[in-house]
Order: sequence, then structure tokens, then C-alpha cells
Amino acid sequence: VKIYIYIIILIGQLSGAQNWAPHSANLLTEKRWEMGFFQPLRYGYTETLEVSLHPLLFFVMPNLSVKIPHQNMGNWSTASRHSLLYPTPLLNMLSKGTKIGNNIASLISPNFLIPPMVGISNDWLMSRSLAFADITLHGGIDLGIVFGELDERSSIDLPLVYHRLGVYYNTWGLDLGVDIIKHLTKRLGIHTDFDLRLLPGLSGSYDVEHKLLLVWTKSEGVQFCTGYKFVYGQFPYGDETRFLPYVPLTETWIPMVELQVAGNRKKP
Repeated sequence: VKIYIYIIILIGQLSGAQNWAPHSANLLTEKRWEMGFFQPLRYGYTETLEVSLHPLLFFVMPNLSVKIPHQNMGNWSTASRHSLLYPTPLLNMLSKGTKIGNNIASLISPNFLIPPMVGISNDWLMSRSLAFADITLHGGIDLGIVFGELDERSSIDLPLVYHRLGVYYNTWGLDLGVDIIKHLTKRLGIHTDFDLRLLPGLSGSYDVEHKLLLVWTKSEGVQFCTGYKFVYGQFPYGDETRFLPYVPLTETWIPMVELQVAGNRKKP
């Protein structure tokens, strides 16, 4: 069950945060699309609107994100990203658990019914190409709107998961960070980031996240990534450090490997 939830979280990121795609303020060109197993489907709807969603999760966790460009600030490109998320169906599925022998194993007790909840995220992005790398700064506010009673005991106290779902228990949170992309050769590059999530007033009020990816671009339409995600956070039971992906059954970390594809939709 833990493996299942980690895969779900890595795919969906539960707040529109795109772990395996850069937070760049630059939009995709019109009619271009990109997607990967651990990142959403992104589509350049127009020159001034980029739309993204996680198609594999859409029917159990409806989600939608849009990115809109704004006027440059000096040498910095700027954009805002606005996301909506409805995690209730997926969380209630997880509360049903998995039958193991005569017992039911679940991450959320079957005694809890997760009420309708909507997550709203608004982020400001600033990108710039420097001599040594491409850099993006981002920061924003996350809102968790709950239509009903949400029992605090229903929280999932796992790295990466807790601080994304925590916004529904805390009603709001903050996120900020920096993304850096360094091109080593024409086809090979490195993508790294450092992110901070804050849930002021909640037990387990912050986590620090870092990823490092080695990216090989085979062509304009195919890209391979491998790397890790590091999480250090404060939880109700104390502090914890974890490298992801993590396989609980063997208590080991394994490297992430992903294929990303892209293309251009022909204009009518």
C-alpha cells in the first residue's frame, strides 16, 4: 500500500507541484505538448496560455493548472500559475485499503470519510538565463477549502504526502524555491531544485525538498531523466529524512527513471 501511495504522489504531486518538470516562467509554444509518467500533460493552448493536468489521475483526483505570462521585469521573464485540485475521491479510495489475509491495510482509517475538499494554488514565477545556468525563482500561496468536517486523525504522515495534504487541515500554506538547469553538452544536462513548504501553526509545519536529475535529450520529442528526490521535514511524530523513490519492503532507495515525450499538434 505504501508503494502505491508513493507512486500516486510522485505522479500527481497533490497540489500541482511539478516535481519532474521545471517551474519555468516560459510557456510552451502554441500547439506544443509535453508529458511524462511523473509529470503532467502540458499543452501550449495559445501563446499566452499554457494548460496542464495529470491525465492518469484526472478521474480519481480531478486537477487543472494554467500558466499565464506577464510583463518582463528587467532581464527576468515572469508568469503566474493557478491550479485547482479535488483530492477527495482518491483519498476515500485509499481509506478502503487492501485486504491482506483477514485484515484490511489502509493509509487512512476506514472509519473516516473524507469530505469534499478543493485545493487552490497560486504561484509567481521568474526565470532568467545566466552565464552558468538557467534559473527560476518561484513562490506562492496554497489554500485548502473543506466542505464539511475533516478529522485531524485522517492525515497521512508520510514524507512528501503530509505537507501537501496538510493545507486542508491548516486551511493555508506557503511554498517557495529555486530551479536550476545546467546544460553540460548539447544533449546532456542537469536539473536541480530546492523548495520549502510552510504550514504555519500546524504540527509538522515545514519541509525542505531537493531534487537532482540527469537529463538526456535524445531528440526534440524524446527525453530521458534519472535522479532522486530528497525530503527533510517536520512531522507530528518528529523530524524525518528520506530519499525518494523509496521501497518500504526492502527499505532501500532506488533511482527514478522517466521517459518524457513531446510533440506539436498540427494547426487546422
